[in-house]
Amino acid sequence: MNKKIFRYSLMISLLLLLVSVVLIMGILYDHFQDQLKSELKKEADYIGAAVLTEGTSYFDKINSDERITLIAPDGNVLADTDADSEKLENHLDRKEIQLALKDGSGTSVRYSKTFMERTVYYAVRLENGNILRVSAKQYTVISILIGLSQPIAVIILLTVLASAILTAKISKNVIDSEEQKKREIMRREFTSNVSHELKTPLTSISGFAEMLMQGDADSETVADFSRSIYDESQRMITLVQDILRISELDEEAEFEQESIDLYDLAEEITERLQPQAEKAQVQLRVIGEHCHVIGVQKILDEIIYDLCDNAIKYNRQNGLAEISIHESENEVKLSVRDTGIGIAKEEQERIFERFYRVDKARSKAIGGTGLGLSIVKHGAIYHHAQIQIDSDIGKGTTVTVCFPVSENG
Repeated sequence: MNKKIFRYSLMISLLLLLVSVVLIMGILYDHFQDQLKSELKKEADYIGAAVLTEGTSYFDKINSDERITLIAPDGNVLADTDADSEKLENHLDRKEIQLALKDGSGTSVRYSKTFMERTVYYAVRLENGNILRVSAKQYTVISILIGLSQPIAVIILLTVLASAILTAKISKNVIDSEEQKKREIMRREFTSNVSHELKTPLTSISGFAEMLMQGDADSETVADFSRSIYDESQRMITLVQDILRISELDEEAEFEQESIDLYDLAEEITERLQPQAEKAQVQLRVIGEHCHVIGVQKILDEIIYDLCDNAIKYNRQNGLAEISIHESENEVKLSVRDTGIGIAKEEQERIFERFYRVDKARSKAIGGTGLGLSIVKHGAIYHHAQIQIDSDIGKGTTVTVCFPVSENG
């Protein structure tokens, strides 16, 4: 987007600059040309009067930057301030001379071979029939532009810099606006999903409580209802805890960072999850090496715990949930591999969305809130880590979190 905005703003700026230069040059050039012709006419009238009085001898007194030439009606040069009149060719074919003989005065313009300079001629017919011509040189537009090439280059450079600054500001405003809209959409979706997720257990609890309040349930039914109320309450507690974790990460709160051994942390988490793994008949183990990262233990704990929790819940009986930790030249990789149900390719990009569940029926049965992988994603972002996923239906899933070494100290 930045490049596109920069190209447009630069193109418009340069176009405006070009149009401005052309207009200004055109207006000024015409103005100076008219002014030059007016000055040549005045000078020709003044010199013509003197020549009529003193003859060609007046040419010895002329001190002018312009070239003055006196021409007979047959075109022969009688006097010239810049050259020997006897060596000059006949001027009868010159446009300004022909106009002066016909109309009393005439003007013409001739360019140099390089078009870098042009000469403006003004000729007037005197009372004795001779033609007095005054000429002056004038720079062409091309030579003026070449002379202004340095300041024009500076203006173009300033235009490019101004466009870059303007682009940066516009892009920042656009990005901020888009991010704000995106956050607002996510906030609304999150609020809607939270309301829906909380409504389900609350409705169940309310229903069970209402039936208990009627007082006609036997002891076995009371026990079943009490168990259901407890399960739904635990589900709500877990959901609220996950929501609080997400909120903390969204607010980018400041946490104390320290050097953490991921292998030791993974072993500690497997001990906590061992009863759950045994109940699901899943083998849970840690392999690899001791690798340290600089981070927040609480967040790293949640990343590993949630990945392992999913690896157990979505596995098969006698399956394997394996945590591996290795360090390469550029990063520390923490992978959690399972031999479970797998995730379809088209759903792999969405599993980190809040409340998104691949298998909704199974998630409800095993008590998932749909926020676990979202917490993993936010935790990884907090640690400047990248997440990779490799999964095949019926074969299992491997989720890898890559921590850059530069962030590990």
